[in-house]
Amino acid sequence: MFRALPLITVLLFCAQLCLAQNNYILNGSAQQKSCNCYQLTADQGNQSGTAWNRNKISLTNSFVYTFDVNLGCKDNNGADGIGFILQTQGTSLGASGQGIGFAGVSPSVGILIDTWQNNNESDPPYDHVAIQINGVSNHSDTAHNLAGPVTALPNSDNIEDCNWHIFKVSWDAATQLLTVDMDGVNRLSLTKDLVTDVFNGDPMVYWGFAGSTGGSSNLQQFCAALRPQFASGQTIFCEGTPVQLYDNSSSFGSITRWFWDLGDGTTYLSTDPATPNPPIHNYQPGIYDVKLVIQDNSGCISDTLRQQVTLGTYPVPDFNAPALLCDGNASLFQDASTVRVGTINRWAWDFDNGQTSTRPSANINYAEGQYTVQLTVTTAEGCSASTTKTLDVLPAPNVAIAATPAVCLGEATAFTGSSLDASAPVINWTWDLGDQQTSQSAAFDHTYASGGQFTVRLFGTSANGCPSPTATATVRVVDVAAHAGRDTLIAVGQPLQLAGQGGSSFVWTPSTGLNNPLVANPVATLNADQTYILTSSTAEGCVDRDTINIKVYSGPEFWVPSGFTPNNDGVNDLFRVIAAGIPRIDYLRVFDRWGGQVFYTNQLSVPWDGTMNGRPMPIGTYVWTISGKDYTGKLVERKGTITLIR
Repeated sequence: MFRALPLITVLLFCAQLCLAQNNYILNGSAQQKSCNCYQLTADQGNQSGTAWNRNKISLTNSFVYTFDVNLGCKDNNGADGIGFILQTQGTSLGASGQGIGFAGVSPSVGILIDTWQNNNESDPPYDHVAIQINGVSNHSDTAHNLAGPVTALPNSDNIEDCNWHIFKVSWDAATQLLTVDMDGVNRLSLTKDLVTDVFNGDPMVYWGFAGSTGGSSNLQQFCAALRPQFASGQTIFCEGTPVQLYDNSSSFGSITRWFWDLGDGTTYLSTDPATPNPPIHNYQPGIYDVKLVIQDNSGCISDTLRQQVTLGTYPVPDFNAPALLCDGNASLFQDASTVRVGTINRWAWDFDNGQTSTRPSANINYAEGQYTVQLTVTTAEGCSASTTKTLDVLPAPNVAIAATPAVCLGEATAFTGSSLDASAPVINWTWDLGDQQTSQSAAFDHTYASGGQFTVRLFGTSANGCPSPTATATVRVVDVAAHAGRDTLIAVGQPLQLAGQGGSSFVWTPSTGLNNPLVANPVATLNADQTYILTSSTAEGCVDRDTINIKVYSGPEFWVPSGFTPNNDGVNDLFRVIAAGIPRIDYLRVFDRWGGQVFYTNQLSVPWDGTMNGRPMPIGTYVWTISGKDYTGKLVERKGTITLIR
C-alpha cells in the first residue's frame, strides 16, 4: 500500500520496538551493541563471550542462517576467533583462549573461524575456517575435524581486515548437507547425520556464537543479517519509461516491513511480504537518491540503504568531421554529442567504407568519393540516438621529385617537382631541402654549403586544398677536401713520407724528389726547399687542390732562438727548438745562472713559457742543453744560452 508516511517517523517507531528485543542469552564479555548486533570480545586479552539463541531448533528441519561477522583490525597480533556452534548442553557455556569458546563443549558441532596459529592444534598460518565436533579444535584429530581447514576468505589469507563479511550457514535436513559460505563463496561442505552421529538421536539443539581472546586480542562481533538491497530488472532508464524497483534484501529472520523513499517526495510502506516492492513509478528526468529501510520479525531495523536512480534524457547526437576530406589522408572524427541528464558511454560509428569504431573518436582513411557517416550514441541509462552526415572526399594530388643525384661541393643541384595526377593539379609546392633550407618553386637550383648526403622532401597542394603524400629523394654533395699535410722541415737528404688525403686519385706536382707522384703517400728526398701541389679527384669528376711547403736545412741540426718575451702579447711568448733531421729528442733542459734546473721536457712539441711551477722566472740569461738522435740514429747534442725579456 502507498503511505505518504515520513521515513523518520517509521524509524522511531521501529527503534522503540527494537530496544525491547533480545533473542540471545549473553555470557562473559558478550554485549548487545544494537538491535541485531553483538560484541563477543572487546580488543582485550583473556576474554570469552557467548550469545546463545533462547530457542532450540530441530535439525529435522532445514535452515539458512545469514550473519555479518567482523573479526577486528589487527592481523599479525590479533586473536583468537569466533565460532558458530550447535550444542545441547545449555546457554551458559564458553571458554577463553585458543578454544574459541568451543573447547570442551560436547556434544556439539562448531564452524570455527580461527585467526591465531596454534602449532599444538596443527593450525595453518592463514586465517581459516573448519567444521569440528564435540569441543575438539585440533585439526590433526581427524575423528573430530570433519572439514577444512581452508582460508576463511575466498581470496585472502586475512579476515582481520576491519571489514564486515557475509557468513552463511545452511543445513539441508533431507540430504543432511551442511554448507558454509563466506561473502557468497562456498568454503566448506559436509554430508553427515548430525542427529545420530553427534547428538545421540536428539534433534533439538541450541545455536549461537562464541568468541575468545588469550594473550593476543581483537574486537570480534556478529550481526543477525539485516541488509536492505534493491534492484531493477530493466536496462532502459530513459524519459517516459516507467521504473520498477524490486526488493532484493537479505535478513536472518523474516522481513516484516519495507520503508521506501523514492527520492522525489514519494514514499511507500509495506507490511505484506507479498508486496514488498513499490508500484511502478514515473520519474521526471533527473538523478534521485532512493532509500530503503527494512525491519525483521524481531523488531530490528536496518541501516538506510541509499542508492541513486538516474532517469536520463535522450542524447542529442552530433560529431565533428574535418572541413576538408582528401583521398588517402587520415581524417579525425570526434563525438560532439550532448545529453541533459545521464552519461554517454557507448559509441557506434559506421563510416560507410567498411570501417567501424566503438570509441569516441577515430582516424579514418578514405578514398575519393561520397560517404554517409552514421554515429549512434548510448547513455549509461540505455538511451540511444543516431545522426548521419554525408561527406565528400576530394581527390588528392600526387607529386614526384627530379634532382641531380650527385654534385661536387660548390656546384648547384637542379630540382624539379612534377604533378602526377591530372585530376588534382598542384598549385603550391613545399620543399624541405634537408639543410634547413626550403623553397616554394616548382623548379629551381640550390647550392649546398657543405658536403654530405641530404634527404629532400616535397609535397604539393592542389586547387581544392588537398595536400599530396610527401615524396622524398636523396642528393649527395661530394666534398673532395684535398689535404697535402702540414708544412714541415727536414734535413738535406732526409726521406719524408707525404700523406695526401681526399678523393680517390692523386697527382703531386712537381715530381721533383718524389718516388711516385701519382699515389697518396709518396716519399720525398730533397736537397733544397720545395713546395708541392696535391690535386685530388673523385669518380664523379670533383677536384680539389692543396699545397705543402717543405724547408730543407743542412744538418741534422737544432735551431734555437737567442731570446723570447713571455709577456702574453701573442708574439714570441714561448721558447721553442726547431729540430731539422732530428725526429725526436731525449731531453731539453733550461738552467738559471746558479745551475738550478727551471724547465725539462723530452717532447719537441712542448715549449717553455718562462715559468717554473707556475711562477714567472726573472729577466736574465739562461743556459739550455738539448740531446736527440737524427733520422739515421746518430746522437746530436747542443748547448747554449737564451735571454728572457719581459
